[in-house]
Amino acid sequence: MRLQSGLIEIERGVRAAAIARPLAGIAAATALGTAAGLVADAMFGAARGMGQALASGSIHGGLLASGWLIALAGRRGWRGPAIRGAAALVLAAMTARAFSFGALAYLLMPLVLAHDADRWRWPLERVGWRPPSPQRAIVLGAAAGAFLGLHLLVAASLTLGYTIAAPDPGAYIAVLAYDIGASALTAEWLFRGAIFSTLWWRWSFWPAAAASTGCALARYLLDPALPHAIEAMAGAAFYLTILGFTCCALRAWSGSLLPGYIATVVFFAAYRMLLV
Repeated sequence: MRLQSGLIEIERGVRAAAIARPLAGIAAATALGTAAGLVADAMFGAARGMGQALASGSIHGGLLASGWLIALAGRRGWRGPAIRGAAALVLAAMTARAFSFGALAYLLMPLVLAHDADRWRWPLERVGWRPPSPQRAIVLGAAAGAFLGLHLLVAASLTLGYTIAAPDPGAYIAVLAYDIGASALTAEWLFRGAIFSTLWWRWSFWPAAAASTGCALARYLLDPALPHAIEAMAGAAFYLTILGFTCCALRAWSGSLLPGYIATVVFFAAYRMLLV
């Protein structure tokens, strides 16, 4: 028994070492792409907006690549899908900025991820790349996202005085496509898929869910596109914490990332109707 425990600890140490250096490389590449985009946006008027697109695509590409690395535990071959996914996200972000209906390019991102993930179907089952069981978990995920989203709309309008309005259809479709193909996709893939699943296997549900939700919350609160008023950030922290734990619970119960992904998309579909 001691020998078996020792071998498990050695294996974990080897996996951690295999992940640490590539993860630092992903962080450096993400920071470089983000900085290049922000500098270009600040210095060159002709590139205004395209620099922000490069920065946004680099950040989400880094999240997606980190998810691949952690999900495959540093196995050889993770770089191919990570690079393809990150490049596709950068291209989608810049296409969304360049053309009026370019945001629809984000809708291709789930297909890009699915194409590569199907080649790694067996090792990715441990992070939730599988159909949910039971199937009604998808409906429950949609219902959970709708409940949180509607609660947010009512609470924000009554307590903070924010206005609920039907947004411009073109703008609404664009931000919803961004949520489907970038924001929600990378959040579920990295935070509820790779991080939560890995920690849940080592620890137990609540510590793993807390760590995963904390990482996701930090990612959202550091997003410059979100409102930075104190009351808005406090409200965002509250609802995103509940959403994070809900998605972890759906992942644990159904064995799949899909219900949590649906819950996140539906929640943000409601949030986008709030004028802040």
